[in-house]
Amino acid sequence: MTAVRSGSLLLAVLLASVGGLLFGYGTGVIAGALPLTAAEYGLSAWVQGIAVSAALLGAALTAPMSGRLADRFGRLPVIATATALYAAGSGVSALATGAGSLVAGRLLVGLALGATSFAVPLYIAEISPPANRGALVTLNQLMIAIGLLVSYLTAYLLGPAGAWRWMFALGCVPAVVLLAGTFLVPESPDWLYGTGRAERAARAARRLGLPPHETVPRVSPARRGLRAARAESGLRALVLGLAIAALVHFTGLNTAIYYAPTILGAGGLTPSGGYLGAVLVGTCNVVATAVTIVLLDRSGRRTLMIGGLGLMAVTAAAIAAVQSLGGGPAATAVLLCVFITAGSIGPAPVFWVYTAEIYPRSVRGTLMSLATAVHWAADFLVATTFLPLVQRLSLGGAFVVYAAVTAVSAAALWKAMPETRGRTLAEMGDHPRGKAEDREDRVA
Repeated sequence: MTAVRSGSLLLAVLLASVGGLLFGYGTGVIAGALPLTAAEYGLSAWVQGIAVSAALLGAALTAPMSGRLADRFGRLPVIATATALYAAGSGVSALATGAGSLVAGRLLVGLALGATSFAVPLYIAEISPPANRGALVTLNQLMIAIGLLVSYLTAYLLGPAGAWRWMFALGCVPAVVLLAGTFLVPESPDWLYGTGRAERAARAARRLGLPPHETVPRVSPARRGLRAARAESGLRALVLGLAIAALVHFTGLNTAIYYAPTILGAGGLTPSGGYLGAVLVGTCNVVATAVTIVLLDRSGRRTLMIGGLGLMAVTAAAIAAVQSLGGGPAATAVLLCVFITAGSIGPAPVFWVYTAEIYPRSVRGTLMSLATAVHWAADFLVATTFLPLVQRLSLGGAFVVYAAVTAVSAAALWKAMPETRGRTLAEMGDHPRGKAEDREDRVA
């Protein structure tokens, strides 16, 4: 990774990446709070699944419209509004008096996450130089991993006291930081140019240390519909982005994150051991994501995605084998760590970078928000069905399903996924094409 020369650019990326911390803590806190709320309110497996996935449903609902809003009003106003909504949802969750109010609070948090999970990586991608884009966007993913780890540590510290309300309430802390940060950094120069604010865009680019040629004027897409966006991007790019958005969750990656204490408990650990095991899993996630920051702009998106999926498939099969053979909790914890590490190096970070790269600038907001909606909808489906799937097939049986889906996904992307490393956003054109295809066109 080459050095980022502008301190203002790095500050903007770091402040925006607090949105990743929000994302990680907001989705991970339910893992520690769920066993406590389930015991207090007598929640069934299906109701527990709904409590976990309510945030994911909310995210799927707001992600499609957040693209239009971000294209019309700017990236930072969407991030600021969503952050305020997140703080409100955290408060409602902390004050919940039953399953209904808990689900309502989680739904509000999800409505916020649907917007920030799309707008933050989009903003970072648009202000990043091509040589550093993968690493800088992955800083957001690193903050997600740190947010998850913080949520696990919080559960480990507060869980024995049954203080699940404080687990939710502490989510307001990063929300305040991010909300303040949106007033300290400049708007995306790319968006400003595209909406006719050339003078303001030039000032923002200078402040971020970006050369003028990296922010090319374009026509505002604020009023474009999905059909026009599909025509602009091409069918291949549209389908590829949506497929990657869904398969990240069909691997079962986030079930290992949301239900880490539950999975480890099923593997034989005590409740406190399950929380401690979740901290270990979260630590693996952080370390793996930090490594990805170095690898993404060196090894490329395609290599990490396919390699990560392959290792996840093998590890999921190993988890299933250990469960069927009655293996101990230590083996389950280690394999779960490897599973999440593989996902944190491959599918999880690559998705956010890749979808910001393959769509043309004129429709990037619309199509990236659509991909984010599919991403969250797939997450909702998998998270809701995980516990019922375990009840029906056993924990090992559930991971057999995930192993099969992951292996098929890796094979499909081996044929369909081109590399985008090192190319400017403007160079992507109408289709996400590899360098070999470019050479063929130049020869033709």
